[in-house]
Amino acid sequence: MSEGDWIVAGFDEAGYGPKLGPLTVGYSAFRVREGEGDLYTRLFPAARREAKGDPHGVWVADSKKIKPRKDGVKLLELAVLGFWASAGELPPDLGALLRAVGQDPSYPTPWLRELGAGPVPGLAWGGEVEQRAAKIREVGSASGVEFLGFGARVLSAAQLNALYRRLPNKGAVLSEQFVGLLRQLRALAPGRLVVVADKHGGRSAYARLLGTAFPNCAIEIDGESQARSAYRVATKQGPLWVSFRQEAEDFSLATALASMLCKYLRERGMQAFNAWFAERVDGLKATAGYGQDANRFLEDVRGKLDALEVGWDTLVRAR
Repeated sequence: MSEGDWIVAGFDEAGYGPKLGPLTVGYSAFRVREGEGDLYTRLFPAARREAKGDPHGVWVADSKKIKPRKDGVKLLELAVLGFWASAGELPPDLGALLRAVGQDPSYPTPWLRELGAGPVPGLAWGGEVEQRAAKIREVGSASGVEFLGFGARVLSAAQLNALYRRLPNKGAVLSEQFVGLLRQLRALAPGRLVVVADKHGGRSAYARLLGTAFPNCAIEIDGESQARSAYRVATKQGPLWVSFRQEAEDFSLATALASMLCKYLRERGMQAFNAWFAERVDGLKATAGYGQDANRFLEDVRGKLDALEVGWDTLVRAR
């Protein structure tokens, strides 16, 4: 890494609110050569804010804008795996992918254990992914942007319930995962590091959280408001700037890509979840895990759980 390089990263989550399925928290990271323009500007047309554009490029945006489309999960996959393949070989399956992002692929639930055998890619074909990877490499090489990789945590309902018993609230669970991933990234990427994260609920003060991540490091508060809270941390590996923003996915390509990674991993997790139950409960309709549809699903499987040896605490989030 040269003195003029920066590491730029974004953090986000998916599945914070549902009753069923995993919570995923993750980041994407880039090495950026000194120069003008944000990542959207420097990586265009390989990566774009809008749905339409170069057919060999990828749409990078808040996953909540992409997932509702009929081809939404495939679009998530093309972007996530396109960036992954731009930096190296794709993993052969989801188990290898999870290990590569720092996740232990062993789970206390059978449906997520089966997730590891899922193919990569799962919806696109390899040629489509490589077309996008080649475009990202080409544009990134010309503009001084290199994709470094992803980090993620995928937490089942059973794991979340264990954390809820130890921590005071859901926000504390999210913050603990963020701290672990931020420390992982800082250790992997020495030098000047800029992080943009989506806000953790409605809170505006994060200095104590960053102090937990980097004890005995000086922290300067650059501003704390409802819209944005910003900090500078003097870490041993180099200066770290962290900002927490409302709707950070709209400002930062790295955060939007992290959002897409998290949603993609959650969707693959829900596919494994629904497939496992459908094989064992005749006529069962799949669920996305939210609200009334989650309640409907639970009513449909409630009488089968003992025979399936699935405990309520393993299946349903307490919060």
